[in-house]
Amino acid sequence: MAPEDSEDTTEPNNFRTTLVSAKSTVATCGDNVYSGYGSPLDKIANPLANGGWVCREADEWIAEMKDQCSGITEAFDDAITTIQSRIGSEPDRVPENDYRGHSWPKQWSMQQNMY
Repeated sequence: MAPEDSEDTTEPNNFRTTLVSAKSTVATCGDNVYSGYGSPLDKIANPLANGGWVCREADEWIAEMKDQCSGITEAFDDAITTIQSRIGSEPDRVPENDYRGHSWPKQWSMQQNMY
């Protein structure tokens, strides 16, 4: 066998790495919601509901707003499941010059390192 026959012609799947990073970010955000921050609208709705705006329209508006955010924690779970499914379908390495390899833009990982 000639040396060129055993040469690796693959590269790391940077798209998969981006997905792993995205999953981690989504999981962290979901954990923040679960661990006490609650719905993003609670900081608005709770003071209003506790006397900050008193009238029938206020009660309806607050109830509608809270209803719109009622599924936010499940949305994080769904996003994590979707991302994990895609990660599972991606190989660790891809053929040389594949769009998911070295050509994949790395903005996500650069943004993650900025924070």
